[in-house]
This record gives sequence, C-alpha cells and structure tokens, in this order.
Amino acid sequence: MRSRTFTPTRSQVWTRARFIAQSFPPRVLIVDDYIDSADALAAFLAATGFETRVAYNGCDALQIANEWHPDSIVLDIAMPGVSGLAVARALRESPSTASVPLLAYTAYETGDNYALLRNGGFDAVCPKPVDPLTVVDILATLLGTGALHRAQSFHSS
Repeated sequence: MRSRTFTPTRSQVWTRARFIAQSFPPRVLIVDDYIDSADALAAFLAATGFETRVAYNGCDALQIANEWHPDSIVLDIAMPGVSGLAVARALRESPSTASVPLLAYTAYETGDNYALLRNGGFDAVCPKPVDPLTVVDILATLLGTGALHRAQSFHSS
C-alpha cells in the first residue's frame, strides 16, 4: 500500500503554507543523519515561513522535541544508533509529544513497510527524493489542526 499522494500545483502549496505560517509560524523539527539533506530541507521550509530546527540523530531529536515542542516532525527512518522508527515510538509514548504529527521521510521503499510505519506512530510517509514543495503540502495538511491547537494552548496559558 502506498502513502497518500499529494499533487497540488506549486501555487496551491505555496499559498497554503504561507497562510499557515502567517497565522502562527508552525515549528518543524527535521531529523536526518544526512546533514546536507536535513539542512537543505530546513532552509527551504524556513523560506516558506516555517520555524525550523534540525537534529542529525535520534537522541538529539528526542531532546530537541521535548525542549522545543515542535508542531510537526519530519523524521528519517534509517539512521545509525537510534532509528527513526524508535524515535517515533518514543515520541508517541511521551505525553508532551504523543500528538505531534510525524512525517516519515525516507529513501527506502515504503510499500511493504507502510503498515510498520503507521503502527510505529507515523501520520504520513514521503519517499526521498521528493520536490520539497510536496513536503510543504504534507506538513500543511498535517498541521491544519496541529498549529491551531498549539496557538490555542499558547493563548490560554
């Protein structure tokens, strides 16, 4: 089974991302052991209006997620040490990160592993390489209610 395919036009993606970012800058944590990939995606997302942080391994990802409280996490699966799947499971077990939308961002074939990723806590899967605007669109979909929830929590405290 393949993940949901997002195929909007570039202008639709840009408009939706800008709307979300202008209403309340969503925080996105990018986790990837390939430094160039992580930094490039973070820079692109920042240019579209997201607030971003980067972690290059699973241990740092868990620490940043618990301290910074991102609205969504883009998480590579195959990383040395703590895998993305192990990070996702740990995030789902923690009350402070249990509801954070998780996007599996992986170069591995996901067709056979989709159920494993879904059961591991991921909300969406995006195979690499991909047009970064597709990542923006997926995040916009995942954050549709997540950013609003964070904004309401922020204003009520």
